[in-house]
Amino acid sequence: MPIVIPKDFEAVVFTPPASVDHHSVPQILEATERAGIQNLKAHRILHMHQVEHIDSAAVAGLLDIIRRATEFGKEFVACDPPPIVRSYLDIYGAAPLFEGRVLSSANDGTYQSDVLPFVPPFVPNPAGRFDIYKGGAVRSYELAGDELREIAPVDLNTHPPKVPTRALEMGVHAGAAVKVIESTGYVMLRRHMCGCDATHKTFDTLHQLHGWYRSKGFDFGGVELWASDIPAGMVTERLTFRDRMHLEQFRTLLKIDESWKSISAPLHDVEEEYYYLYANPT
Repeated sequence: MPIVIPKDFEAVVFTPPASVDHHSVPQILEATERAGIQNLKAHRILHMHQVEHIDSAAVAGLLDIIRRATEFGKEFVACDPPPIVRSYLDIYGAAPLFEGRVLSSANDGTYQSDVLPFVPPFVPNPAGRFDIYKGGAVRSYELAGDELREIAPVDLNTHPPKVPTRALEMGVHAGAAVKVIESTGYVMLRRHMCGCDATHKTFDTLHQLHGWYRSKGFDFGGVELWASDIPAGMVTERLTFRDRMHLEQFRTLLKIDESWKSISAPLHDVEEEYYYLYANPT
């Protein structure tokens, strides 16, 4: 069903770009000040799916957004913040302000909230975008340095299903400060629920498939096969890549050269998982 914006819904929805730090935050604040957005008496919603890099300046900006919403008697929610955001909030003692206000999308990309009757779904915009909702309509503005440029209204019906929450950086305690560590790789796990009777066949077929990968010269960070002990009847592949882009290059290889399909990889009853790798973090 098409998404209908409630007539009485008034909100400022901000979709930040990938980097929100001491370089970009002053420009964002200047842009919103010029456009008069900071003084709008409306709910504040943050879609944080795109955020990959953040620092203490961004945390201060988040706290200012909460303060303004509170002063206006309005609500605030943060949608799918990456772990690095939660790390900074915890270390700076601001996590309690977010209790009950952090939302995770359903598999179809929509949201349910206890504090707001309607939360628009996330629609990507790499540059960063502000959406102003009022009277059942929306006006959208794209970040352009320290200015906002009005663009076509966001089409909520083009929203993607649940998107990944970036974890390529993690903030950890280093005394009273925050130390940011970067991931050292990207891992795809595929668990084949083949059952005890087919474990040997699944393992053999995957071994052949991995041989095909290597024969093409693809530069994996690592290729492993695991045969389960507990629970029994499962074979797991672990393929390690440099980053997400490296994984996409691998997928492109599989589309260009489909001769691997002759091996008949057992892809039934497979669970896929993806992780950022932190090898020996210091």
